[in-house]
Amino acid sequence: MEQKSHTTARALAVLILAGAMAPATANAWPIGKLFHLHPAADQNRDAAINVQFYNAGRMFQDVLVEGKIYTVKPHEYLMVKAPSGTPVFAASSTLEYRKGDLMFAINPKMNNKTIAFQ
Repeated sequence: MEQKSHTTARALAVLILAGAMAPATANAWPIGKLFHLHPAADQNRDAAINVQFYNAGRMFQDVLVEGKIYTVKPHEYLMVKAPSGTPVFAASSTLEYRKGDLMFAINPKMNNKTIAFQ
């Protein structure tokens, strides 16, 4: 009888341990999507928009996107990936923009498009 109670206790302990580990290792499993706890997080990551900037001017233009400054040299392209609604600010002064001016906000219609500025 004592042998049977030890086996039951061990089996119960293994099940509790496995249940406690499941949320922490769900994404590491090959079938991790089956146990995914935050499906909305994947949608937000996929909602990022690819925008290509083109500097048509004669001077470099610094742009501020999500707290990071990018330099776009004259007649060159720069690809940026950011969520919809992200504001793009001028981080340097040019003939068209002053430092700190809002240039535009990224929207879904801009996905995989080229935005030219001077």
